[in-house]
Amino acid sequence: MADSTRVQLRKLLASRYAYLVRRLERVTGSKDGAADALHETWLRLENANVTTQVANADAYILGMANNVAIDQHRRERRHLHDDDVETLMEVPDELADPARIVEARRKVEALKDVLRGLTPRRRAILIAARVDGLLNREIAEQFGISLRLVESELSAALKYCLQRVQEAGDAYPGSRSGPRKF
Repeated sequence: MADSTRVQLRKLLASRYAYLVRRLERVTGSKDGAADALHETWLRLENANVTTQVANADAYILGMANNVAIDQHRRERRHLHDDDVETLMEVPDELADPARIVEARRKVEALKDVLRGLTPRRRAILIAARVDGLLNREIAEQFGISLRLVESELSAALKYCLQRVQEAGDAYPGSRSGPRKF
């Protein structure tokens, strides 16, 4: 990549940092993950080897940062093995008391009721995305539908669930995303 193009891309990344973080936040599921991906992108831009002029610098940077985020996600997934999971499951929960357990079970049952209100395909897509952690692209391939339809179904399912949970009076102030980062 020509030095002038590299400098221009780095300047653009710096000047549009907040915008790029917001865009990547949708992909990574967290602001910190998006910031980490952009920082790594900044470093990778120094060694990027593209000899042509970049037509759409925002798209180039976002694509590069998206690839970085996917790489980071895959690295993180590799570090947690079945033995680690079993060890973590054996750690006693010092905060577990009967009232919290009953409340948690009630919330799980309420969520199951909400999920039963979804169409079978929507429910399967939501579970594949938020429980199994599959990428939208993987879900589209699995169901034999377009990526856009997966995004639409997932959005509708999340809106439906949020509305039903709020109607029931259960507000979940924390994250609404599952273990999935993409």
